[in-house]
Order: sequence, then C-alpha cells, then structure tokens
Amino acid sequence: MITVEPLSHPTPEEKSRILSIYHQQKWWPETLSDPERIGQMIRGSHCYVVARDKREIIGIGRALSDGVGDAYLHDITVVKSHRRQGVGRQIVAMLMERLEKDGITWMGLIAEKGSPALYRKFGFTALEGAIPMFRFETDPTETSFTS
Repeated sequence: MITVEPLSHPTPEEKSRILSIYHQQKWWPETLSDPERIGQMIRGSHCYVVARDKREIIGIGRALSDGVGDAYLHDITVVKSHRRQGVGRQIVAMLMERLEKDGITWMGLIAEKGSPALYRKFGFTALEGAIPMFRFETDPTETSFTS
C-alpha cells in the first residue's frame, strides 16, 4: 500500500534513499553525496513530503515559501517503477493542501517535459510570457533540465 506523508526529521536511511532519488533523476551529480544535505534541504523547505511503498520511499516533493506570500512546488518525482499509479498526484495534493491550510494560495512551479498534464489537473496553467531561467554551478549536461 502506498502512503504519502510529511517528513520533517529524516533518519539516516531516509536521507540516503532521498539522495539516491536525486541522483537517479540527475538533479544532483553523483559528486554531491553527503546525505546531510538532504536534512538541510528538508529543514529549509516549507514542507516536504514522501511517498512510501510499505517503508521504502518511492516519491518526493517539497514546497518552498516564506510561509506568508507565495510558494513554489519543487522536486516532485516518483521512481520509475511506481509511475503512472497516481503517486505524483497524491504528492501534489498533499503539498497544496498544506499550503492552503497555511493560507498560501499563489503557487508556482516549473514543469519538466512530459509533466504538465499532471499539474493542469490541479489548475496550473502556463505563465505566458515568462521564461524559466537557471544558473548552474556544475556542467548543465549533468542535469535532466537540458533537452
């Protein structure tokens, strides 16, 4: 059974598993290998959620916000073996529920190629005239953001 829940104090095993998901997505290069970075990231997020199949973390997502104005959904992914089962939808729903509970209704995100349909189900639309921009400290070919 798959569950989705907030995570605020990850165990060392959870940090390692989440780090491996960032590597699998090619969001972080393998050279970033300190699991404590995950703890810092979770503490710095407005909220962080994980999806689990039994005890194994199979999906993640977080919201970045000052807790007052707006928020950005970020790092939403599900491992390949569990995609197309509604897990991503559950992650987005929990993040949005938490933000709305905290009084935050303006939410933004950058949808990766192939993912806009998921976000449209929640009312997200393209922000016409906007251009997502990035600055990479590492080789941008090491990330999944390049086409």
